[in-house]
Formats: sequence, structure tokens, C-alpha cells
Amino acid sequence: MSNQDLETDKKKAITNAAFLVFAEHGFRKTSMQLIANKAGMSRPALYLHFQSKEDVFGYLGLNFFTSVATTVDAVLAKSGDPAQVLQGVFDAFDPDGAMAFLLDAEHGNELMDVKSGSSHEAIDKIATDIRLALTQWLRDEADQGRIECADPVITGQTIMSSFYGIKKPLPNYATYKARAAQLAKMFGKGLKL
Repeated sequence: MSNQDLETDKKKAITNAAFLVFAEHGFRKTSMQLIANKAGMSRPALYLHFQSKEDVFGYLGLNFFTSVATTVDAVLAKSGDPAQVLQGVFDAFDPDGAMAFLLDAEHGNELMDVKSGSSHEAIDKIATDIRLALTQWLRDEADQGRIECADPVITGQTIMSSFYGIKKPLPNYATYKARAAQLAKMFGKGLKL
């Protein structure tokens, strides 16, 4: 295993511990010491990997959105019932039950609103890439005569804006899943020929 792989594994272990600390204490009350304790390391050792809790949080967010984008790309690589495809896109935002844990956490609302860390611009770019991938899928499906979509750009923007909007006001996980399912059905029905 290379040094880079070891570093990546160490960062993953730290961010897994940090995720639990952020969920338990919220962003504001989380400290590097709490993260270090949960990760089973000293605070100085933690600083060898991350400069601040903002960096840890940003790394968490970047890994989350990178994973989501990979799954979304796989979902959109296939044709199918529009409602099922959209449900697959929405489900991609819940890798390993992370949304269940986050939405039902005491500090979930605070964590969902944090826009911190050096990864913020990279995360925004990935979110844009996800929307563009959906737009391309809409365009391709319409061109193949499998769906009705006069304006893939506006439709893609509307779908993703609506999906992000189902988290406001912050629901519990069951409500979030129900909203996502309803949204997929509504848009899917509207896209069907």
C-alpha cells in the first residue's frame, strides 16, 4: 500500500469519526479535540491531516458529493421508466444511510446549513455536474423519443431545485424519503409519453 493510500485511509477513518462527532455535537460545538478523541488519536496527530474542523467538514462533504456523483452517473447511464430513474438519482443522495443518520440527528438542521471548508467550491461544481448529467440524460431520452421534454435545461434545473427543496423545513428521514418518492413520481409522470 502506498503512502497516498495510507493517507487516504487515515483521512477516511478520521472523517468517519468526525461525522459521528458533528452529528452528536453540531458544527459549532465540535472541536478538533473531540474529533481526535473519537478517532483515537492525539490532537497534534489530527493536525497532520487536517488544519481545522472546517477542513474536516469540507472533506466529508466532498467525499459525500463525489460518491453521489458516481452513483448518479451509473443511474443515468441507463434508460428506463423516468420515475424509477429519478428515484435512483434521489436515492444516490443517501449513501449508506447517511441521510437517515443526519436528518434524525439532534443537530441535523445545523449541519445541513453549514457552508464551510475549503471544499465548498469543489462541492458546488460537483452539484452542478450532477444537474448537467441529469440535463444530458433528459436530452438524450427526449431525442430517442422515450420521454417528453421540451427544455431539458429548465427541466433539469427544476428537478434538482425541487429535490434540494424537499429538505426544507428539515424533515425526519421517513418524511424525506416520502417527499423524494412523491417528487420522482410527479416528475416521472410528467416526462412519460
